[in-house]
Amino acid sequence: MALFRFLSIYFILFCLISETLSAQTTPKHYRKLTALRSTEPIKIDGRLTESVWQRPGERGFIQREPNEGAPASEETEVWVAYDNDALYVAAHMYDSKPDSIVGLLARRDADSESDYILVALDAAHDKQTGQYFRVNAAGAIEDGTFSNDTYSDAGWDGIWDVAVRLNDKGWSVEFRIPYSQLRFSKKDEYVWGIEFRRRIQRKNEESFLVLHPRTDAIRVSRWTELQGISGIEPPARIEILPYIAGTGKFLQQPSVDAFNAGRTDPFIFGRDYLGKVGADAKIGLSGDVTLDLTLNPDFAQVEVDPAVVNLTAYEIKFAEKRPFFIEGSNIFSFGRGGASTLQDFNWRDPNFFYSRRIGRAPQGSVTHSGFEDIPDRTTILGAAKVSGKFDKTLSIAALTAVTNREYGRVDSAGVRFSDEIEPLTLYGVVRAQKLFNDARQGLGVLATMVSRDLREPQLQNILNNRALSVGLDGWSFLDQEKVWVVTGWAGASSISGTNKRLVNLQRSAQHYFQRPDVDYIKVDSNATSLTGWASRVWLDKVKGNWLLNIGLGAISPNFEANDVGFLQSTDQINMHVYGGYAWYDPDPMFRTKSVAMATYRDYNFGGFKVGDTYQLLLSGQFLSYWGTSLFVGHNFETYDDKKTRGGPLMKSLKSDFAYFTLYSDSRENLRGTFYTNGSKGLSGGWHFNTGLSLNWKASKTLRVSLGPDLYKTRIAAQYITSRNNPYPNATYGRRYIFATLDQTILSATFTVNWTFTPTLSFQMYVQPYFSTGIYSGIKELAQPGTFSFNYYGEGNSSISRTDNVYSIDPDGLGESPSFTLSNPDFNYKSLRANAVLRWEYLPGSTLYFVWTNQKVDFANNGEFNFGSDLRTLLNVQPDNVFSIKITYWLNP
Repeated sequence: MALFRFLSIYFILFCLISETLSAQTTPKHYRKLTALRSTEPIKIDGRLTESVWQRPGERGFIQREPNEGAPASEETEVWVAYDNDALYVAAHMYDSKPDSIVGLLARRDADSESDYILVALDAAHDKQTGQYFRVNAAGAIEDGTFSNDTYSDAGWDGIWDVAVRLNDKGWSVEFRIPYSQLRFSKKDEYVWGIEFRRRIQRKNEESFLVLHPRTDAIRVSRWTELQGISGIEPPARIEILPYIAGTGKFLQQPSVDAFNAGRTDPFIFGRDYLGKVGADAKIGLSGDVTLDLTLNPDFAQVEVDPAVVNLTAYEIKFAEKRPFFIEGSNIFSFGRGGASTLQDFNWRDPNFFYSRRIGRAPQGSVTHSGFEDIPDRTTILGAAKVSGKFDKTLSIAALTAVTNREYGRVDSAGVRFSDEIEPLTLYGVVRAQKLFNDARQGLGVLATMVSRDLREPQLQNILNNRALSVGLDGWSFLDQEKVWVVTGWAGASSISGTNKRLVNLQRSAQHYFQRPDVDYIKVDSNATSLTGWASRVWLDKVKGNWLLNIGLGAISPNFEANDVGFLQSTDQINMHVYGGYAWYDPDPMFRTKSVAMATYRDYNFGGFKVGDTYQLLLSGQFLSYWGTSLFVGHNFETYDDKKTRGGPLMKSLKSDFAYFTLYSDSRENLRGTFYTNGSKGLSGGWHFNTGLSLNWKASKTLRVSLGPDLYKTRIAAQYITSRNNPYPNATYGRRYIFATLDQTILSATFTVNWTFTPTLSFQMYVQPYFSTGIYSGIKELAQPGTFSFNYYGEGNSSISRTDNVYSIDPDGLGESPSFTLSNPDFNYKSLRANAVLRWEYLPGSTLYFVWTNQKVDFANNGEFNFGSDLRTLLNVQPDNVFSIKITYWLNP
């Protein structure tokens, strides 16, 4: 293993030295396009009959895939025109085999795996941001934004028009992009950035107007200049989107308390059947600055979160799926600017802004029993967002939202009770970024604020009164060719609340200040505030075949960001070095391939090493367009300061792990990815995971996907609980109780996408999920800093089980009190289904019909028996929720 460490470090240093000695020059491109003013109306029909399209267009596209730098195998010709209201783009995609053009229908923003043409515009001409508009040969569309010169995001949906027409020479397209959908300031003459990308699906070919090397991810700053536009003005951008929505919930009712027997639940109407009205508005303030407003927004999700059984002490982060927060979310991206190939190993950036905190389920609970009316989300009274660029180098964004005070109502034998379970809350987020020296340097700031009107003691003890955070981020390229970049961020947080709230927070899974064997942190029972910091910095090589990334980060024990952000753990110092080489020229076997090594370590603020790993990463794509990857690694013996959940350190023993994937050619009607991974350690623990993702293009309009997954693990020391020990012992007066856990998870995802037209689609998602766990060998930690245990039932100790309760005598001598444990075995199963019918009946106006179905069953039997478990699940009565929503787009 020492040899492996030496070779890893030698290889990474060799990468760094070799690339430093070899100069790399970025290809220069001076290509320019000219837009002509149209003197006649342009009909968007894809025929290209208008006179403005009769002049010679721009040709000479260059391949990025599969043969970088070679001329495109099929000719493409593009034109740009404009009038007082819109930009027009026409393109003809010549094809020597027009009967082989691939055009599949797909819902908006979905990958249709078809021939397509994309036009991208940088109307601000800041060479960092832009918008793109894409259409495939069947008329399916996608649109979105670019940021940081590299990242694309399909969350933005613009209002624009496009038409496609097939012919005997290929296919042609016309775009009409209203100026109201672009962001630019008034000028006498305009210079914008523009780029085109064409994909030929059957050839796996992508070509552009300018060369985009595969050795980097840089995009916007390379785009061609679009000239010739003059005499136009940014329009008054006003869009209003009112909506009407209704929901019906048909839920299985919980058992009725004896004092309510024979009574009908009085809360059915208003809780299970409800309607809403509201509106969104988008107003252009000046130039590139836009105000988004929403009144009584409908933030119901149209997709369900995946099922999961969480045996850790940490919250699980789910993706945002609500349109208001998705659109333009890249504006609030923080900490990773400038670079495009950042790596993280055993590190999660804390999110200063996690939008799902706004409108989440109420955090309090009712204090009485009976029929309940508990809202499943907090009402957002209103939200507003301002974003835009004040010039090419300065962008600013701000978001604010107010959530209502929520109450849980209870009817107990005809007596009504009402408990406040969520306070009135104000959220605020501000983001600003300034670019310098043609974006070679950047500096930004992100600040968040949460203020709650806490009136009830029970809420004061579980929620912070106020929370503030601020972060600075930035980057600087180190060389003229922008090959090397240093990027990073630093931030601080401050929260305040009652003594009891602060004690609970210090003892929570994110902090564990109560650890008895450390002296650098402790629980302060008088604290009413907590202030902490966090930071991370990377050195990244963003161009070339050689790969190198070095990272160093730290999160102080006092840092807290979960009021409007997301933070899993603190007290971490993380570092890594990653290096490798990527080949992009084909050889007799591979089309592309790469090899890399990584080493990473973690320490806590007490200086204890809590992570030490070396990893080898191999990947390649065969000439057939099949591909594979293999990762192998070794974890060295370290300490674990989280395993006892607030108790003393434990040892984490050596282990090895591997991950393998194999994927097929994506052009085939039936394609898939097979994966398997596993690990084994000296502790006796292991895991094995395997699965398959299949995608079938059944027809031009129908696509089906299936993804079964099997996960089996043995955790040698799974935490159960801790108990007081009144007698002095090695573990500081508490018993930290563990067991061996054998867990099996079998799940699958099944998705049907049926697209009738580019504006009418149906999607169905089904996820069966089975998770079982058997605990055995119940034991307690024997000595801090070790992986040694005292097993109950050995020596003088005893353990017995009656029904679902364990009775434990830890020493058999009567000195230590006996105690009981509930049987922790579990058998959880669920079946979740979600169906969405979406019809864009007018541009920007949409009708949704959503059905959600869920079955859940839980038992204390940890045995996995698929047949029996499936029959049990199918016999469970489901919860059904039906929702309908209609929006109407107005552009006064």
